[in-house]
Amino acid sequence: MKNLHIKYFGEVAEKTGKSSELLELQEPSISHLIEHLKLEYRLNSSIIKIAINQELVTDDQQSLSQDDEIAVLSPFAGG
Repeated sequence: MKNLHIKYFGEVAEKTGKSSELLELQEPSISHLIEHLKLEYRLNSSIIKIAINQELVTDDQQSLSQDDEIAVLSPFAGG
């Protein structure tokens, strides 16, 4: 198990009622983080974007490290 520091922004922060939290995940991967957020906060995965160390990621099998800066964001508006 790893403790991960997660930061929430935008609509995700509103829905969780938090700007950040420390999560302990059995298997620290993006897919497990998203599954936790869906179960814990009833978040729709279509409103979740994940940034690791300030870069958006799309590989939901990517492992997460305790040293990673993990941000959970709402989709961006714009063109």
